[in-house]
Amino acid sequence: MRENIITLSDGRKLGYAEYGQSDGEVVFEFHGTPGSRYQVDATRLESIAKEGPVPLRIIVPERPGYGLSDPKAGRTLEDWCLDIEALSNELGVERFSIVGISGGGPFALACAYRMPTRIRKIAVICGFGPIDVLGQEDLSNEERTCLQGPEFTRIYITQLANKVNADPDGFTEYFISNLPKLDRELISDDLIPIFKPYAVEALRQEEGMVHDFIIFGQPWNIPLQNIRVPVAFWHSEADHNVPISHAEYLASVIPHAELHRIQGYDHTGSVLAAQPELYHFLTTD
Repeated sequence: MRENIITLSDGRKLGYAEYGQSDGEVVFEFHGTPGSRYQVDATRLESIAKEGPVPLRIIVPERPGYGLSDPKAGRTLEDWCLDIEALSNELGVERFSIVGISGGGPFALACAYRMPTRIRKIAVICGFGPIDVLGQEDLSNEERTCLQGPEFTRIYITQLANKVNADPDGFTEYFISNLPKLDRELISDDLIPIFKPYAVEALRQEEGMVHDFIIFGQPWNIPLQNIRVPVAFWHSEADHNVPISHAEYLASVIPHAELHRIQGYDHTGSVLAAQPELYHFLTTD
């Protein structure tokens, strides 16, 4: 993994990490909420690509207010598209695919609509749908709490950050040990060390998660029926964070979108379980 920071035209810093081969086919991965440049699934995708016929260059940018990226007050889905355009230009990348994980899903779909000539494919794993259409039914208690407003998100993230900062190793062990059995079985020993820096950087600032949930609670203002980029969804029937109805709705509205149903895994496990199919989707025409 290689880390870097660029300075955007408005003076903000944007942090990101790269995985895989520098000359590989480019894939941007948008982390969840909260999230950071340290991504377990990017590491797993990197290892799958090493054994496959097509190398990948996986770039994980941190949204404003996460990790190394400066916050941006009042940001929107479209603002993130502009950040990605700036980052891809800085890196000399003209065409790329995007993987959106959980809370990164809406941002991936926004780019699909706003940047159709630059994006090859979009993959969304256990991603959010539009809350103003689907409502909050069956979302996790934490997500419903954060959707009540910024003050609730700040309380939640402060409590979570205090736990992580007090004992990062203990928090990592607790998080993994409390995953469902099937999910735990997908976390090999080489992936465990990534969970700690992932959590620390995801919770370094409050503003990332605060503004993500402000965005989630508002209309997306994206005509999903006008997306022409190939889109595929992976989602589990057993996801307790984001119900599969979100993927079902999005796949029904976006033309020619695919929905791959994952069986048995919860939210974390779904991301890892999808990786082999995800690699195939990203690297075939």
